[in-house]
Amino acid sequence: MNLPKEIESFNERIRNAINGNHRPERRIWVTSLSYCLRKTALDIYLNAYSPSRNWEARIGSALHGWLADVVGSAEFEVPVEYQIRDGWKLVGKAEAVKGPYVLEFKFKGFEGNGEGIPRKNYDLEHAEPSREWVEQINAYMGMLGKEKGYIYIFDRNGLDFRVFPVEFDETLFRRFLRRAERVIEAVEELESGKFPRWISTVGRKDWVCNRCPYRPICAEIDREELKVR
Repeated sequence: MNLPKEIESFNERIRNAINGNHRPERRIWVTSLSYCLRKTALDIYLNAYSPSRNWEARIGSALHGWLADVVGSAEFEVPVEYQIRDGWKLVGKAEAVKGPYVLEFKFKGFEGNGEGIPRKNYDLEHAEPSREWVEQINAYMGMLGKEKGYIYIFDRNGLDFRVFPVEFDETLFRRFLRRAERVIEAVEELESGKFPRWISTVGRKDWVCNRCPYRPICAEIDREELKVR
């Protein structure tokens, strides 16, 4: 009997469970791979990661709901997943999908033209998508098999917006998947009683580390590592 692949996969999981070979499904969130991979591994190991827990995510969900109500004609907060290996999968929520396009909405406050303020933070006219936003929408495009997306940057003060097109980048997507592999290796090290010393922060280290609950642990471990060297 020819069965749909979804049913075959479901049946295989039942057989594995019966035979004692069941591997629990484990998830890595797309948004967690743009910052500290060590923190991501620790969050997974301690079951502490929640993408919808912080206030920014809650405000984002409310604004997506508002857009869905007033605009419609697109799918909002679309679940996406991508199998990696051994029960591990990359998961996330694309903020919207409109036909062949992935859409991401970013609500940003601007600081004006002041000393020491980056140009992209002056005002909406100077705004540009961050590296993190681009690689995340690119990941969603790769997971959904889409070739193009758009990042909308809204000014929180008045909700005017600009739109930035993003073409799918296969190389960037593969690099993103390699980060997920590094996180899996780090979790496996933690489960075997080791600390993932070799894994480090992606991007803006000071900003990420200053807000991290694991900072004291990392500081002590890294200090001891430097003594050994």
